[in-house]
Amino acid sequence: MKILLFGVGTTNKGAELMMYSILREIERNHPDSEVFIPADKISQGLDYVKTPLKLNTCRVRFVDKIIKIFHINSILRQLHLPQISQELSVPTGIEYFIDGSGFAFSDQWNLSDSRVEYWRNLLRKLFEQKCKIVFLPQAFGPAELPSTKKVFSVLNDYASVIMTREKVSCEYIEKSGVVDMSKVKIFTDFTSLVDGTFPKGLATLKNGICVIPNLRMIDKGIVTKEDYKKLLVSIIEHGKQSGHMVYLLNHEGKADEDFAFELKNDLADGIEVVTGLNALEVKGLISTAYIVITSRFHGLASALNSCVPCLATSWSHKYKELFADYRMNDCVLPLNDLDKAINMVDVFLSESYNQKIRVHLSEQLPVIKKQTQEMWNYIWNL
Repeated sequence: MKILLFGVGTTNKGAELMMYSILREIERNHPDSEVFIPADKISQGLDYVKTPLKLNTCRVRFVDKIIKIFHINSILRQLHLPQISQELSVPTGIEYFIDGSGFAFSDQWNLSDSRVEYWRNLLRKLFEQKCKIVFLPQAFGPAELPSTKKVFSVLNDYASVIMTREKVSCEYIEKSGVVDMSKVKIFTDFTSLVDGTFPKGLATLKNGICVIPNLRMIDKGIVTKEDYKKLLVSIIEHGKQSGHMVYLLNHEGKADEDFAFELKNDLADGIEVVTGLNALEVKGLISTAYIVITSRFHGLASALNSCVPCLATSWSHKYKELFADYRMNDCVLPLNDLDKAINMVDVFLSESYNQKIRVHLSEQLPVIKKQTQEMWNYIWNL
C-alpha cells in the first residue's frame, strides 16, 4: 500500500508527534506499506525518522522552496498582485492520503486564494487516482471569511472523511453551509497511542514543573508580549517556592526557543531551557512532570494522555475542548487575572489534589485510547 502523509513534519513537535502516531499505526496494521512525506517537512533528512517502514519524500519544486523561504506569495498578496501557484509532486498509485494538519482551516489563518487552489489541485489529483482522502481529527473554524468557506468546499468535494476533534469544530463546519455533514466524524486527538521516550541526561528534571511557551499567544493577538511574559515569569517564580524543579521546554522551533531564553533572562535566578529534543523525547519528558503549564496544544495532549496534571493558556477553542474530552473543566488560565492564575497553579501543586487529578486522568485514558482505535478501524475499512 502507498500512503501519502500531509500536514505533519519535524519542526513543530506536535506535528512530529502526530507523524509518529500515524507511522506507529501503519507499522501495526500495514507494515509493508510505502509511506511518502513532502520533502520540505523533514529538514533533518529521512534518517531522522525512526521507523521500519519504507519511507520516501515527495519532491518539492525548487521554485516552491524559494517561494516559501522568502515568503514571496505573502509579499505579492500584500501588494495585491497575483500569487505564484504551488504544487506537490504526487506519486502514482497512492491509496491513502492522510492529513494530520492539526489546525489549518480557519479564519485565524486568513488563507490566500493561492493556498486554496493548492489544496484543490492536490486533492483533485489524488481523487482522480481513486485515493481515499482522510483528514484526521483536528480543529476547524471559525469560517466566516470567503477563503475559509472555499477551502471547506474543496475538502467537501474530495475528502472521504473529515474528522474534527470536538463539537465546536463540527459546528463551525456545519455553519459554513458548504460541507456534506455525512462526511464529518468526531474523534478526539489521536496521539494517546504513541509512547514517549525519556531523554538522556535530564533525570534531574523528573517530577518537575514543566512550562511550555508559545508565541502564538502573542501573534494571534490574545495577549501582549509583556503581559504574557509577566504571567509565565510569575508562575515560574511561584513554582520554585514549591520545592519542585522548574524548567522551560521548547515545543516548537527557533522562535519559541528564543522566547524561552528571553524568559530565562527575566528571572531572578537561573532556569533550565530544554530544547533540541525530538517529539518522542518531548512527550517522554512531559510524562515525568509533576505538573505542566503549557501554551502548546500537544504539550497539553501529551500531559493529559500521560496522566499528568496540566493547566494551559489558550489562543483557540481547541484547548478547552481537549480538556473537556478528559472531563476536566476550568483548566484554562485567565490572562487578565494574575492572582487567580497563581491560585489555580497552587491548587494543582497540592499533593492531594495532584494525586486526585492523576487518578481521574488514568480513569479517562482507556476511553480516549478506545476511541482512537475505533477511529483507525474506521479509516482502514473505508
